[in-house]
Amino acid sequence: MRSLRLLDRAFLAILVLLWVICFALHVNQVVRGRLARVPVWVWAPESRNSYPTLRGFRPGTEAENSGLVVGDQLVRVGTLDLRGVGRVGFMARVYEEVQQDLKVPISYVRDGKPGEARLRLNPYNSPWRLFPLILGFAATGVLTFLRAPGSRSARTYFLASLAYSLHWTLFSGGPRVQTYTWVVVSFFASLVMFPLAVRTAMLLPDELAPANGRLPAWPWLFALFGPVWASAVFGVPLPPLLGLRGVLVLNIAFAATLLVLLTRNFRRASPIGRRQLKWTVYGTYLGAVPVLATDAVVAIAPHSWWLHDVSMVAMVLMPISICIAIVRCNLFDIDRLISATAAYSILLVLLLAGVVTVIPHLSREMSSTVGLDPAFGQTIFSLLLAALVVPGQRYLRPQLERRFFAERHALEQGVEHLLRDLSLCKEPQALFVLTGERLEALVWPECCVIYGRAGDTYAPVFVRGRVVPATFDAHSAFVAALHSHGTPVEVEQWRRRHVGGPLGPTDRAALESVGAAVLLPIGRLEPLPAFVCLGHKRSGDVYTSTDLALLAAVADKVAGELRLFSEAEIRRQAQAMQEALRRYVPGSVAAQVVSGQELEAGEREVSVLFVDIRGYTTYSEGRTAAEIFSLVNRYTETVSRVVRQHSGTIVEFNGDGMMAVFGAPESLAEKERAAVEAGRAIVVAVRSLALGQTKPESQPLEVGVGIATGQAFVGNIHAVDRLIWTAIGNTTNLAARLQGLTRDLGGAIVIDTTTWRAARNAAADFERHEHTPIRGRRQPEDVYVLPLASPTLRAMAASA
Repeated sequence: MRSLRLLDRAFLAILVLLWVICFALHVNQVVRGRLARVPVWVWAPESRNSYPTLRGFRPGTEAENSGLVVGDQLVRVGTLDLRGVGRVGFMARVYEEVQQDLKVPISYVRDGKPGEARLRLNPYNSPWRLFPLILGFAATGVLTFLRAPGSRSARTYFLASLAYSLHWTLFSGGPRVQTYTWVVVSFFASLVMFPLAVRTAMLLPDELAPANGRLPAWPWLFALFGPVWASAVFGVPLPPLLGLRGVLVLNIAFAATLLVLLTRNFRRASPIGRRQLKWTVYGTYLGAVPVLATDAVVAIAPHSWWLHDVSMVAMVLMPISICIAIVRCNLFDIDRLISATAAYSILLVLLLAGVVTVIPHLSREMSSTVGLDPAFGQTIFSLLLAALVVPGQRYLRPQLERRFFAERHALEQGVEHLLRDLSLCKEPQALFVLTGERLEALVWPECCVIYGRAGDTYAPVFVRGRVVPATFDAHSAFVAALHSHGTPVEVEQWRRRHVGGPLGPTDRAALESVGAAVLLPIGRLEPLPAFVCLGHKRSGDVYTSTDLALLAAVADKVAGELRLFSEAEIRRQAQAMQEALRRYVPGSVAAQVVSGQELEAGEREVSVLFVDIRGYTTYSEGRTAAEIFSLVNRYTETVSRVVRQHSGTIVEFNGDGMMAVFGAPESLAEKERAAVEAGRAIVVAVRSLALGQTKPESQPLEVGVGIATGQAFVGNIHAVDRLIWTAIGNTTNLAARLQGLTRDLGGAIVIDTTTWRAARNAAADFERHEHTPIRGRRQPEDVYVLPLASPTLRAMAASA
């Protein structure tokens, strides 16, 4: 609730209070056995001094045996006069005068002659079946609104679910005002529930929501359900039978519209968005199939009508699944649930087909051969066939996964091979390298860093990805918490669950700088031998519960193999790898050290610049090592010179990429402007590098530059035998991801909103891209792009 605005809290409180009152009245009517329909429709009186006229009987009721006839003038209900009473007023007075046996006396006039009749209301069959549906939609709507307050789909779903819940919260009866209240609430709920549900489908997932925040108005055509529903209940404004048919037609049109929207969104969505839509479709399937199946059974065997009422409980799975889709789509592995459900569904259909067609024939054959009772034989064969469902599912599910979920199937097979190959490693480093390389190939994370214990620190012994791997204090609360957890940890959920807990500023910044998504402790021995840090998947998908279970199996296997080696050997190889990963000291840092100045460590605001050569792999193909080395040297020298000219500090070079910081170790007044101007100069300078010495047809080199401004942990981090000066944290991670966006957005430079605002005129020609998805960020963000063909870049190149 703390993340909700005051207006949102008031809005939520009012709607929930309304629902609670309506639901309490509904429960009261169910407990008293008074929940029933009025089985007749009436014409409104022609004037205030005339009486309503019986219009017709609701289909499927016994009202035709009440003694009333269509055309009767209805004069009195119980003790209440009906002069000038309309359709809704008639219904309210019937509910007010109904007796304990659900019958009410009616006085009428037919052909000028008075008469008396007793009209029996039509009770709802098994009214308790509505409880799960009403509670399910209301509870999941409120939960979704509270857990995802910034999500447009969550807000719209909250309104749609509450409207749907109120529509089914029947509390007509008792005092006249209660029935009038029910009419008003139900009518307005029926007006908005379908349009809001369609708008929820249009907004799910949030990444597909229109950038300008506007949705088309056509979903409000489904507000027609309100007057159509009123026609079916009260006979106005349409004829009641037409209203009943209209309700059916609009329900079919609504379901078809949702199917089209979800299919369209599935094709356009990211992997996480598709996972959300899978949950929505899965819940709809689980909620609808039992009802449809039992309806088919009831059609064949009407005495089994109670099955329909029981199956209605399954519909509560629909709102639960939608809530999971919006709030936490990685709660369970939806792909695995879908494949298992599909396998069981196929086998159950085959089982029913066998019970209906094959088994009766086999039973008759068995009866004629051995004299076995056909009924007994049919039971035996049915049980044998049912016993094949579980083993059949174990065979069929992997086939479905191989066909429809190839990536996850490949992960399972790859982990199986990895567990076998780990037993062949002869030394700790080979074990770490094999684990890291296989996990990188199978999971495809943006980074993979394995940390091994080396004395009082955990040092990186395997590194993949554009990261600045820091070390961790072996005695920190973070390491202790990770060791006690013992199983794979999802970093984001861990941080939310332990606000202000084991993660100190340095540890938090270190994890943010590599974009850590999952931490994998290796072993449960004291001290913890090693742990793995995995970044977000490059596919954009989440780590599912199945993924985490497979990773846990890998960790257990690596831990078992590490027990075969001595702690001294593990420490020695960790130190050797850290020596291989040694960074050169940035010049500005060296200057401060030589002058005797203290290098202050801590969080401060900086602008971080990442640059990367485009097409480096393609350029390297067919060239000698000497040519590639020459290019990298000239590229490194050029970029270093530009950064120094703009008062920046180079943190590291990594092959064809570079990271620089503006505003540290020395403060810089206009660090954002300096970073943007340095980015422009780098793009122009790299394009002008002489590459034609070996291949005249070579195209100029292009680079992508990403710049982000924000808080970062700047200072020395401990290696095994030295201090490394760097900047780590979420800002560093964001700058690297913005650099990656240059390819997708066709830009030379991509910067965040903070940098764009502070850089002012230096970024005036950047183009705004609203609601851009960024890997590792929960919500899309606005970014600013300098196009590759920018006139300012051409002008700078011409004047160079």
